[in-house]
Amino acid sequence: MSFLKNNSMLCFFLVLFFITIFSLFFFKNHNDVFVDADNVDIAKIDVRYFVMHQMKKDIIDTLIEGKDATQYKDYEIFKNVTLSRMLENNLSESIHSNYVHRNKDIYSFYDGVDYKRNDGFSFYSQAGVLNLSREIFKGKGNFSLYGQQGKVLGENIVYDRKNSMIFAQKIHSKILLEDGK
Repeated sequence: MSFLKNNSMLCFFLVLFFITIFSLFFFKNHNDVFVDADNVDIAKIDVRYFVMHQMKKDIIDTLIEGKDATQYKDYEIFKNVTLSRMLENNLSESIHSNYVHRNKDIYSFYDGVDYKRNDGFSFYSQAGVLNLSREIFKGKGNFSLYGQQGKVLGENIVYDRKNSMIFAQKIHSKILLEDGK
């Protein structure tokens, strides 16, 4: 101990060492500053006027264009957005909506959804959910469908693109015959 009394420089560094060790064990980790205490989802990315290409198996699967997009940890929000993609037999399809919530391959449309194909088939639904991997759209509310055969109105449309099937409730249709009547 007499050695420590005579060497003030060593005492200073030992005290500094013990203070450092004490602070490492007893003070809160400062990396937690960026964790939200209220568990409110904080946006990771926020973009305006964008074009996004979704790739699958070395090809562009889906083109997404929109006015506003925000990406969170587990989901994305799109505003005034159009999703487009090429299908087989030179068919293309596009879906437009004012507000879309995306979680992986599930797109939820809350403020109307307008679906169009380049062969003349189209429909509008008040709201709905698209499972892009299964290629099934389930509408909620009123819809209007237009095609070469005529016009169909109803509620809660279900469109299965893979199986070329359409289901709905409370259907009213106007069918065009071959002579246009």
